Amino acid sequence: MTAAVAFRQPLLPAASPPRPTPGLSSQRSNESLSSESRPMQATNGKNTRGRKERPCDACRRKKSKCVMNEGQTNACVACSTHGQQCTFLEDPRPRKRRLDSEGKDPNLGKRRSTMEMQSQNNPQGAVKIKREESGGSNGSRSEAANSWHYQGSHIGYTTELDPLLFEVSRTGGPSYQKSDARNAFLIHQPGVVRYPESQMNLIQSIEKLVGPHGPSLIQHFRAINRSLPIIEDTFFEAHKSRQRNCLDPALLSSIYVVAAASGAHEMEYAKWQQVDLDNLEEMAFRLLESSLVNPTLPTIQAGLLLMQRSDIDTKFLNTQLVGAAFELGLHLDCSSWTISPFERGLRKRLAWALYMEDQWCSLVHGRPSLISKANWAVRDLVEEDFEALDRYEEEKDTLEDLKRGRECFRQMVALTEILSSILETLYTQRAMQEFDAAGENGTRLVLAQAKPIQVTLKEWFTRLPKDLKMDNGQAPATIGHLHLAYFATEITLHRCIIRSLSSTPTDVYLTHVCRSAAKARLISAMEFVNRLRPNHLTSFWYFPSRVNFALIATFGSLLLATSPCEEEALFYRARLSEYRWALSVSAKSAGFLNFAIESLESSTGLLKDMPSKPKLEEMDVREIPPPQPLPMTRLIPPPEDEEVLDEDIDDTMEDVSDIQSMPIPIPQSISYQSEIMSPSSSAWSAPATYGPYIGPFAGLGARNWFEQAHHGSPEAERMGLWAG
Repeated sequence: MTAAVAFRQPLLPAASPPRPTPGLSSQRSNESLSSESRPMQATNGKNTRGRKERPCDACRRKKSKCVMNEGQTNACVACSTHGQQCTFLEDPRPRKRRLDSEGKDPNLGKRRSTMEMQSQNNPQGAVKIKREESGGSNGSRSEAANSWHYQGSHIGYTTELDPLLFEVSRTGGPSYQKSDARNAFLIHQPGVVRYPESQMNLIQSIEKLVGPHGPSLIQHFRAINRSLPIIEDTFFEAHKSRQRNCLDPALLSSIYVVAAASGAHEMEYAKWQQVDLDNLEEMAFRLLESSLVNPTLPTIQAGLLLMQRSDIDTKFLNTQLVGAAFELGLHLDCSSWTISPFERGLRKRLAWALYMEDQWCSLVHGRPSLISKANWAVRDLVEEDFEALDRYEEEKDTLEDLKRGRECFRQMVALTEILSSILETLYTQRAMQEFDAAGENGTRLVLAQAKPIQVTLKEWFTRLPKDLKMDNGQAPATIGHLHLAYFATEITLHRCIIRSLSSTPTDVYLTHVCRSAAKARLISAMEFVNRLRPNHLTSFWYFPSRVNFALIATFGSLLLATSPCEEEALFYRARLSEYRWALSVSAKSAGFLNFAIESLESSTGLLKDMPSKPKLEEMDVREIPPPQPLPMTRLIPPPEDEEVLDEDIDDTMEDVSDIQSMPIPIPQSISYQSEIMSPSSSAWSAPATYGPYIGPFAGLGARNWFEQAHHGSPEAERMGLWAG
């Protein structure tokens, strides 16, 4: 059995054949970036078009611009893309005569003259990434939907074809296109088939799998698109007007898959059963795999949507999508490219959506991220990047939902950048080697690295718009994944701190402060899950959400495994048991929570054989740190004061980062100067043991201190230990 070996071809062919005359063609070709169509011949001051310059039959029927593949094939770009014959047999259709009352566009002549002047004043041939389209008419927007299929491959700066060579080129060659002074793109070579069948046949096969529920699925997906705005409005317009030739098969099937999987609760069960979801999903992945050979922007869109499926392994798909995005130049700054603002906004939204996918894949799979900040030049999202999404929305409520959705998307991007800083600062191999090499000072080194990130995270939460607060009754139900991602980010920060603590700490007070801050985050995250309502659970959840729910349980198991005493271990066991019950109740409305339940059972199962912890009365009092000399505050705030919690935790982090080792003095004689709290009010089962604390801690027993230091527990609440 012989294995096929693929050889890398040169980036640029040695020579380009002359452009053939249009005629019949059954050959398939790939997308072209060419934006310069056939030159217009001037005769007697009028623009005339001969047979050579007229559109092909297919483009004439679609009323779209016909662009020939320069020097590659005798078929136009659209026919090559759709795998159909490019013919010039039909006569032009008679034009409908306008009524005298219908006005003419006074700017038409100006636009045409401007285009001709731009063509004459461009001696270097710096052609566009795609055709510039005006955003005014439906026709131009439909044409723009087709033009996004025509992409090329970005030429790297270290390949055998130096981009500087294109600077000295006097004409725009048929095999490359320039986007700006630095970047150039190669036109895809012909001969590569994107799909195994024609586009129309694939669209018909997809529609058969969804039956008559295609429009309702599209309508449901539009609500999802508000939180993940990666699909342009022209796609929905083309689907509504049944312009199937404008729809990418991989993208259409992916939209149906995501909408059917997440919208089952909104459809009648009998109707939902009519959607063949299994075959539809299989077809979507098959089409995506085919399109990745020669990727386009719809390829990235389809891949990002299929990443939202909660039951797939996303790390391999993420690797393919990142590679395809590099081919399309999505990691570059397109602000100076000669493309329309409509596509510029789409490219930026797709780029940041892919950036989020990559960083969260790095978290949930424990793998290095593929996108580095050093090679990421995409500018931050601005309001203009979303203008195309609400151009055809008229209802006020829908416009408000769109604004909240885009703001949620932007906040998720900002939170992901903070997560990226955590992963690059605390979880790289080099960082962990430095922490290990620091020995007993490893925790302090971790805290020094974590403090600036903690401050940034606090500022992010403080600046969160009111419309995106969980305590706001008017907030959309889709913000659940944003707040869950926030807790997952904080847990990721505290996990590194807890793991750096030694099992035999030399600075018990430092250990106490670190564990208290971690415990506060765990309780807050669990309280957040308890506050989720059914409308939250049945809404859109970003793809890492199922793992983020599991990370809360993992963090609780970590604190359980590292508990210094039996009483603290019992406390975390009780909290994990409560969390499992909350997940099992919520899983009835959100099936993806079953993954978190299974993960919780796996982690707690590993702790069944955990060595027993010493009881409080068995511990040396010198191992028990004194409580913080600070007013105790609520660790589970009321919904309207959620910001107070993060301020308190940030203060705790400040204490942790500035703390110095403080030995606990052991007096020679023990006297109890103050009245102590009765141990009968405690929930701990063991008898009270009083420790030899002096000063402000005089009279506090080891057990009484433990209960005050863990004032976030329900036991402390019953004892009246709340303050503030």
